Amino acid sequence: MKDSEIGTKKTFERIRILYEISKHLAAFESVVITFPKILTSASETFPLLTVVLIEHWLERANTVVWHSPEATDEQVTNAISHARDTYSYMSGASQAQTADIHKNMALKTKILQNAKTQNVGAGKNQNYIVLPLIIDDLPPLGALQLEGGSALDETDLEFVSALADLVSVALDRFYKTKLEKELRESLENKVENLENERELREAFVSLLTHDLRTPLSVILGSAQFILRKPDDPISIHKFAEKIVTHVNRVGLMITNLLDANRIHSGEKLPLKLEAVNLCHLIEETVTELVTIHGDRFVIKCEVSVDIFCDPNGIRRIIENLCNNAIKYGSPNLPVTLGVSEQAEKIQISVHNFGEEISIEDQKSLFQQFRRSQSALGGNHKGWGIGLTLVRGVTEAHGGSVAVESKPGSGTVFTITLPKNAGRA
Repeated sequence: MKDSEIGTKKTFERIRILYEISKHLAAFESVVITFPKILTSASETFPLLTVVLIEHWLERANTVVWHSPEATDEQVTNAISHARDTYSYMSGASQAQTADIHKNMALKTKILQNAKTQNVGAGKNQNYIVLPLIIDDLPPLGALQLEGGSALDETDLEFVSALADLVSVALDRFYKTKLEKELRESLENKVENLENERELREAFVSLLTHDLRTPLSVILGSAQFILRKPDDPISIHKFAEKIVTHVNRVGLMITNLLDANRIHSGEKLPLKLEAVNLCHLIEETVTELVTIHGDRFVIKCEVSVDIFCDPNGIRRIIENLCNNAIKYGSPNLPVTLGVSEQAEKIQISVHNFGEEISIEDQKSLFQQFRRSQSALGGNHKGWGIGLTLVRGVTEAHGGSVAVESKPGSGTVFTITLPKNAGRA
């Protein structure tokens, strides 16, 4: 057969191979899944020794290597180094960018399966063809390097060039489709979250209106009684006390709401710090709670701990956690408060028995207006900002809050605080 006929046959064979490869790339799944298939096809007409693909998309860079069974470890290592250096040169990357590309490249090596490779000896000359993966006039999104096990000619360059063009289109389409999907899903999630937040806010406003009506009615009724009997000092004193009590109640509601909004917007709550004995502070707070809920509390202070903190903030933490424990815990079992010391940190725990909080609910438990499904399904009303305040006050102290809830053992909230919050 004449050389011209051999060349023509080889050209048609490579066109057929490129057509097969284009079908694989049209169904592109991922580099690791798809490229062994196209390289197995390419090896039918190209004497493959090593193949290095560098892909660089957004902030992620990746190097993927395939090689024939005949390639030595040294040949594979040299191929990787050659491809990286060539890509850095072709892409015009600075030294810092090149170092970053090399640092973030993950190496995955896979031996071609069923590849029809020619016999290649370790002493053969290395023949590289490296081409950038380019779409239009955009910066290269990678490079494709094929190393032949025998001498390469212009027809080999044409084949690799056509292959690089197909790979460029496939990668560009794959990552753009992936990005569009991620953006669409992100937008859908944001719309869903906005809808959920709108519903939560509407429910909150309805509950807030209901809760404000009671103290305002008491204040109005007391003021009207005083106006009707201005000469009855005993009654005036009695109803004036009611007015003060319920005005303070309304003020606390407003303070809690404003603080919850501050936390939601990322602000830290202001603190008035002073040195206090934590166990004494907890005992005082629990004593006040006993007048409301009865003798339901057990306090376990392992040590007498002095802490630099905002005492009113700590009271709010204890009150909210204890009120929640009473509200959602077992009515016949105690609520246990514990204090322990670990190096320069203090832990406060509030434990109650009762229905567990699901893992899913735990993820959003400290978000504003959020309440667990069990809380929503029960008869207990609430604004859904109590645990938000607990988190906000804790973080303002430089601490953290955690929850653990298991069937049979109940729920425990743990507050971890530095001993000297805010002094730095």
